[in-house]
Amino acid sequence: MKKTNEKGYSLVESIVHLLIFMMLIQFAILFFYWQAPTEKVYQGDLLGEWELFSLELQELLEEVSVVEEVKPTRITFHTERGIITIQQYNKMLRKVVDGTGHVPLLMNVKSSTFTVKDSELKLTVEMQDGMRKERTFAIGLYQE
Repeated sequence: MKKTNEKGYSLVESIVHLLIFMMLIQFAILFFYWQAPTEKVYQGDLLGEWELFSLELQELLEEVSVVEEVKPTRITFHTERGIITIQQYNKMLRKVVDGTGHVPLLMNVKSSTFTVKDSELKLTVEMQDGMRKERTFAIGLYQE
């Protein structure tokens, strides 16, 4: 019997390694193909921030007894908590209660417009990235 040299790879081993490598390359391509849209969804979560802001503002407006002042970048109203002002300050909309404290409600705001008609507040917001949001809120919806 002849002694065989068992150093190196056989053809079958090389084909198996090539198949494994090809499958890993396909997974890498799929990962990079889906990574960009997924990051865009999670990083650009402005919709979630806008919805949370809208819910909080509607909750504040449910308790309104008197709307005191409406300007394009500010609205002031009376509730049981005191005099509340929602205003644009620099790049955010913030809440001020009785002239003290500044609670940020919505960030990265380029411009905002408050308009009141009857018992409705219309808020239009343009974000820093150019996205425009608009919503109408009921004022004093649950007053008894």
